[in-house]
Amino acid sequence: MLILALDSSTQTGAVSLCQGERIIAEYNLNLKMTHSQRLMPQVVRVMEETQMELNELDGIVVGIGPGSFTGIRIGVATAKSLAQVLEIPIVSVSTLEVLANSLVHTDKYICPVIDARRERVYTGVYKENMDGLKQQVLSERMISVTDLVQKIGQDFNEDVIFIGEAINKYGAIIKSELGKQARFVTSTYNIPRGGILGRIGATKLKNDEGDDLFKVNPNYLKRSQAEIDWERRLENR
Repeated sequence: MLILALDSSTQTGAVSLCQGERIIAEYNLNLKMTHSQRLMPQVVRVMEETQMELNELDGIVVGIGPGSFTGIRIGVATAKSLAQVLEIPIVSVSTLEVLANSLVHTDKYICPVIDARRERVYTGVYKENMDGLKQQVLSERMISVTDLVQKIGQDFNEDVIFIGEAINKYGAIIKSELGKQARFVTSTYNIPRGGILGRIGATKLKNDEGDDLFKVNPNYLKRSQAEIDWERRLENR
């Protein structure tokens, strides 16, 4: 099963081509460029370098966020368009789930964190299941960093591994509150990789866990600023 995976929900643009769970090609760009400029060129390059054609694809996998509102929309729209035109299955995967699955063969709790600004993060807690994938044990949410560490301290009596680029911004706060309970990984693992997304998608497609094309939507976890501003205008009328 030949699968194209793409994620543009964070600063990292991630694209991969997988044959089942085997990664054929992976292209991750962690740059401050708009995804509208680089996502399709990444897809084209991966297909050209592997000498594959789009009509050979058996499935599309897309990261649906949380993260950048604009980035998520670009990725989801691109993936849905490809799936519809090619008439192939699509699988949507949380970007937090992709980060959690960067770590393999560990029985520890994993807490991926994506910066939501104003000292808030998008997060959840995962633990490895029998299939080797990470299963959600604390639902995804947007939460302040201080509330997150308080909840981790209260609800989890074991070490928790924190992962994600928000560690660069909030790692000191997490460490000061949780001490040795908070574990961190090297920065290599802190971006959502296309190969990991493809592996998750391949497993889900193999288990017939594809999504309805018209029900694949961005996973924002919060309202956009435009929605908030519109609501305020209505209240002030």
